[in-house]
Amino acid sequence: MRRVARTSLPHRTSTYLARKQAEVDAGRHAVRTWDNARKTKAMETVAQALALMSGRRQRCMFCGDSRSTDIEHFWPKAVYSERAFRWKNLLWICTGCNRLKGDRFLCDSQSQPLLIDPSMEDPWDFLFFDSQTGNITAKYDPLSSRPDPKGAYTVDPATLPLNVEAVTEGRQRTRRNLVRAISAFLSRATTETGPQLEVELVEAIRDNDDYGLVHWYFQRDGSGEEPFRTFRNTHASVWGRVLQSL
Repeated sequence: MRRVARTSLPHRTSTYLARKQAEVDAGRHAVRTWDNARKTKAMETVAQALALMSGRRQRCMFCGDSRSTDIEHFWPKAVYSERAFRWKNLLWICTGCNRLKGDRFLCDSQSQPLLIDPSMEDPWDFLFFDSQTGNITAKYDPLSSRPDPKGAYTVDPATLPLNVEAVTEGRQRTRRNLVRAISAFLSRATTETGPQLEVELVEAIRDNDDYGLVHWYFQRDGSGEEPFRTFRNTHASVWGRVLQSL
């Protein structure tokens, strides 16, 4: 799971969404209205915009593993009809995550969602990556001496399939690729110089920017693990340029 940057929609598409939302607000059935609208060219534009937001490989905005196929309502449209056609409520996710999440959506005592919204929040504010298992877990909250509630709800297997074997293996594979890329750079840097070495490193990092792990290892707790710590300490200027390129 990683933070995704929400883009803007073409004016015509935004106008279409506003018109459909007005119909729902006036009393039309949200689910039926959505199902009919989903077949239109305007909604294909919405899907294309979400696909671009999800990255080059169009991975699910929740699990980060499978290819996205569905427009998902973060606040379920069947329950929160006032958000059915709101652009900021739409995500691009895989069928597996969509089916499991469904209309299950809990809020805290302040009526704020317990599920992490990757288009509005940085998931690593609430989650921790265990490099030994490939699992993501809830961060420990020192104030309450308990797991972070948003993190705990998001990784709950009843909420999303974030720690099934196929996904954890994918995270481990991505971690190994990042470790190999950094280790190769450190080894070559002892005898080679020049910009090409850094260019190849950045390409290798970008090629393995799955599951939000690049952010974890270069901007979060993972930066303290080897070989990332050695890279940061011995090649601080290159480390800084890598950060700028992400």
